[in-house]
Amino acid sequence: MYQELLDEFVVFMLDISIWTGRKTLHAEDLADGGIDISALPPETLASLGSKRIISKEALSPFSALKREAEKNCLAVGTRFLGGYAVPASAAKELRETLDSLQEQFVTERSSFCLSYDQAVEDWINENPPQWHTVIRSSVESVSSVSKALNFSYTPIAISAPEGLNSDTFETQINSLLGQVCSEVRQSARAAYRASFHNKAQVTRKALRPIHAIRKKLDGLAFLDPLIPSTIEAIDLALATVPDKGPIEGTTLNLLAGLLGGQLANLGQASPDSDQNESDIDEEDHFSTPQATPQTYPTVHGTSALKWDF
Repeated sequence: MYQELLDEFVVFMLDISIWTGRKTLHAEDLADGGIDISALPPETLASLGSKRIISKEALSPFSALKREAEKNCLAVGTRFLGGYAVPASAAKELRETLDSLQEQFVTERSSFCLSYDQAVEDWINENPPQWHTVIRSSVESVSSVSKALNFSYTPIAISAPEGLNSDTFETQINSLLGQVCSEVRQSARAAYRASFHNKAQVTRKALRPIHAIRKKLDGLAFLDPLIPSTIEAIDLALATVPDKGPIEGTTLNLLAGLLGGQLANLGQASPDSDQNESDIDEEDHFSTPQATPQTYPTVHGTSALKWDF
């Protein structure tokens, strides 16, 4: 019964809203700035877009904190029902992390509100004079801006109501493995391109994304036998890494093959398929990986290994 699977994790629902600092740009705004609006195209052809009433940089701390919250949720869990399914064993640590980010958000909001009026004036003065009235006419009060900046989250346990048709819900549960594989593939491909492609040697820093993937999979190992098998392959590759010095030669090729082969194609029918990164949302075909090394595209002068599964 899939309820037993649901009992293994907690769903974290993030509610983080960021004020955009933008307002809709109207034709009368352009007229106020001395622009001939008779030459504008009809609304059926093009829209005017929006106007920014404060610099993008002034709001960047809030966007950064939101990304950090999402990154921490994905580091230990996977997207599910608009939130993040996180192993129950990792819920306490994640909650502490989110509490810390929430505190930072509140501090940044207080600081932002104190400097809001001056930041708006600075932005107005950075733009040409004909746009000053256009910007100033849409400035919001600091109280409304403060309300639009919010950071909260809710950890919840999920179960299907008894007596109701739960086919759709069960489908969502069954899709969890596919979502995990999709997220691992994206991380692995990005890490392979950034740290291993065409490299003769790498430092231990290049191992960080592999360890991160392993940590994520370890917490979600209860989902399917595919995951423990993949963790075993990761451990076998990491066991070849020397205690110190650069990573090169056979070990480099083995790690590159693991990252660019098995992990970059996790959950797909074959690492040799034509599927590319734009296809990661398509239906996957799952099979348990077997430790059978084959040649992989050259990393640096020699063929690396990849894992065929």
